[in-house]
Amino acid sequence: AGAAKSSRLAGLLEKIVSMSLRTTVKVLEWRTISAPPDVAQALQIAVGAKVKKGVRRRSLAEGPLSHITTYVPEDLASRISRTDLARKPILRLLEESGVELGRAHQTVSARQADAAVAAELDVAVGTALLAVRRLVFDVHERPVQWLHGLYRPDRYEYQMELSQVGAIDARIVPKELLP
Repeated sequence: AGAAKSSRLAGLLEKIVSMSLRTTVKVLEWRTISAPPDVAQALQIAVGAKVKKGVRRRSLAEGPLSHITTYVPEDLASRISRTDLARKPILRLLEESGVELGRAHQTVSARQADAAVAAELDVAVGTALLAVRRLVFDVHERPVQWLHGLYRPDRYEYQMELSQVGAIDARIVPKELLP
């Protein structure tokens, strides 16, 4: 059943998952917290409702790539263990638990590394990082994941192909794979 469900990922979400499979993961945090106001608003739940907070560092062969903080409604993540999180992307784990992924809304901007993130990504405090916020919905329009990712721009870039007819082909590319 897991293989059939994973085939439902398509487009950019599939590319995000496949890119994440080429990295190694260190789980820095995986715990249940009470949703603060910004997380509750994004996930469309009550302030204080239980959510699972995951913090992970992804690395390529040459070193750290990203520092990712993810929030998932507790009822969807209660069976996901810290070990699971180190082995598979959260989107895959959600699918395997029965969530049918729908769409995602993503913004990309920039942010400076604070002391904690700088240490994890092996950069100087104040280094400019790519900042990604992604809200993933299931097929019923329920928010199932709220992600804040910080990426080293020397090891990661976001590419988009635009055409006159409105089609968009977006790619996530670790720098090691660029021509």
